[in-house]
Amino acid sequence: MLDLFEQKHPNIKVNRVFAPGGQDYITKLDLMIASGDPPAIYGPFSDRGYRYYAAKGLSQELDDFVARDKVNLDDFHQDGLKGCRWRGKLMALPLDLWPHVIFYNRHIFREAGVADLPTDWNNQEWTTERYEELAGKLTKREGNRVVQFGSDVYFRGWPAGWVYGGDWFPPDTYTTGIVAEFIGDKDPRVINGVQWTADLINKLHYAPTPAQAQQIQAGVPVLFMSGKIGMGVADIGRLSRYAKIKEFEWGVGVLPRPPKGEPRRHHVWIDYWSMIKGTKNLEGAWQLLKFMVSPEAQEIYPIQYGPLSSLKSLASTWSKYHAKNLPNLSSKEFQVITDAPQYQVIDPENWTVNFSVINAQVMQPALDKVYLGQESAEQAIKNMAPKVRKVIEETKNV
Repeated sequence: MLDLFEQKHPNIKVNRVFAPGGQDYITKLDLMIASGDPPAIYGPFSDRGYRYYAAKGLSQELDDFVARDKVNLDDFHQDGLKGCRWRGKLMALPLDLWPHVIFYNRHIFREAGVADLPTDWNNQEWTTERYEELAGKLTKREGNRVVQFGSDVYFRGWPAGWVYGGDWFPPDTYTTGIVAEFIGDKDPRVINGVQWTADLINKLHYAPTPAQAQQIQAGVPVLFMSGKIGMGVADIGRLSRYAKIKEFEWGVGVLPRPPKGEPRRHHVWIDYWSMIKGTKNLEGAWQLLKFMVSPEAQEIYPIQYGPLSSLKSLASTWSKYHAKNLPNLSSKEFQVITDAPQYQVIDPENWTVNFSVINAQVMQPALDKVYLGQESAEQAIKNMAPKVRKVIEETKNV
């Protein structure tokens, strides 16, 4: 794709800089910025989003470039585009989308006499209660030992707090990019969502504990591929692995709704491209970024590599390309995937300045106790609340 860009822009030479993801990526990026030679563009290949740099005054504003070149912002995933603004200024553009769906083992469903999962995101009957009921029917036991789990672990950690339609933080968190208030202990939907996902493991035994998962996963890269899981939620990054499954048929369905008619709240992972102020060839950097999110480039990456394009107009292009590798999926199942981003929103990990610290220091350790069966969700969240608020106070002023 970069070769194609250079062919179209012979006066611009792209210097490829490679770095592993995670902390190594952060270190490399920070060193380049500190040296006065920042990269032309960069993505969120760690748990530190562009807003971390925007908060330090290091991100390049893009509004003038977009207006000058008449870039059509209406075609982008709109919640992702909202997250690309910092204090009203456009600082990034969405690159790709990794929505979540339910993958299920058709063989296990048929054996249990259970119908295929719904493929309509507006299905009112498909709820977490129904998911739990199905998970029970799909679970097999030999004596006291579970030999087939109806469900993989549903969301755990902070995403579990969204399952019943609640949130740990106020809605404006995702616009401001700063976690400034914690409301998770005051929202019963958060508490009940965490408890439900933990109960699937520890109380109902419809989903495996870490030890059980390790035992049945032996020899396969992903638990679902063992053939001993009825269904489970995952992002579409799993498609490339599941396309290699020969032992059983599998399908795709929509995520269940929360109980009591609450609206869905699930996250879609979104990568983006952003620019750092001070790049030596500002115009060249913008031309590269603009190209990377153009339809021509998006048909190469991300479409040929798995994730959805951030451009809504390319949804059918993604389906047509992947149909040859996923012949087991129907047109309705492909639509489950391409429609999913409409029902999913940006997350606090990549789109706030201070969530990663809050989560690592307080939330994740506290929630781990719930999934280990050491504390109830209510108790764990009550105990974490003052600690979360303390870290928020220490990190919210940027």
